[in-house]
Amino acid sequence: MKLRELLLAVVLALTVAPWSVSYAAEYDVLELPAVPSELASESLIFAIKNYHGRYFAVGHRGHILYSEDAETWTQAQVPVRSSLLDIDFPTPEQGWAVGHEGVILHSSDGGKTWAKQFDGIRYGQEGRALYQRLAEENPDNDLYPFLVEEMDFAISQGADKPLFRVNFHTDKWGHAAGAYGMILVTRDGGESWQPVLHNMENDSFYHYFDFADLPADGQFFLSGEAGLFLIGDINTESGVAVENVPWEGSFFTSVDTADGAILMGGLRGRMFRTADLGENWVAVEKPATSSIVDSIRLGDGSLVAVGMAGEILHSTDNGFNFSRLPLKSDGLVFTVAEGPQGSLLVGGPNGIQKLQLPQ
Repeated sequence: MKLRELLLAVVLALTVAPWSVSYAAEYDVLELPAVPSELASESLIFAIKNYHGRYFAVGHRGHILYSEDAETWTQAQVPVRSSLLDIDFPTPEQGWAVGHEGVILHSSDGGKTWAKQFDGIRYGQEGRALYQRLAEENPDNDLYPFLVEEMDFAISQGADKPLFRVNFHTDKWGHAAGAYGMILVTRDGGESWQPVLHNMENDSFYHYFDFADLPADGQFFLSGEAGLFLIGDINTESGVAVENVPWEGSFFTSVDTADGAILMGGLRGRMFRTADLGENWVAVEKPATSSIVDSIRLGDGSLVAVGMAGEILHSTDNGFNFSRLPLKSDGLVFTVAEGPQGSLLVGGPNGIQKLQLPQ
């Protein structure tokens, strides 16, 4: 395995990793607020997103930043120091962020201030209570006692359960997903969160790394570790595994194209495309790169994908082919977002960078 691939496994795929255990033991990251820092925009950033004309970035030690112009960034008031990995705003005011220690945060003022709704301690405790009740109500179903045991293990591990992605379908109904097959649903805007492991075809508890919407109403897909690809349905709260994914490596990013296809990218720079929900796949034509860690659809319908080593790729044919853009990032890249006036925003260990797309 190349050095960059190893770095990816440590930093991105297993931001799940053992260091978060010792980190949580040394500091009570779930109780201490994030420290204001003038250098927050230059520190480790895991995700950058653009919602309703405002830009957001999340990263190290509870950092959440927002900006109107992607030039000047303001640090939000955040009640935890857990590293944050994703953010979603289904409306201009209502937003959620997720990250290490199973933390779920909520904002009702457009991202300026945040409150904790959920964490990894509650995940084990409340999950055990749920599956214990279901086991008693369904004595002939062997799944629920098995999930009780899984929740006992989760409790023994403390809060060490990173959530990688959060995706809200409405301002009340959303999912959060992450390591070890952890997936939660809320139907009341985060007043309560409930595990739905029992409805997901992920018996090996592989990590979920990304969501993307599907054309059918209420459907989405999840991609993840070891070639994991599930078709989710918010109406049935279920996830059905697609068995004929052409590769068994981890997929860190997925994106839906303007013509309704799905692209997935991951380890070793591999990318695949399906136009029929995983029945058939084609390998994407692209230059050799490091692992593909993020991908987006721009406002004009074209696609951008980024490699961890800083490669920036562009597709104008709905993802059949990618070419490398003549842009240079400052170091490793973990995330990309569309910026204002023909620009890209990339984030990584060196913070937020703004790059101008070629005209």
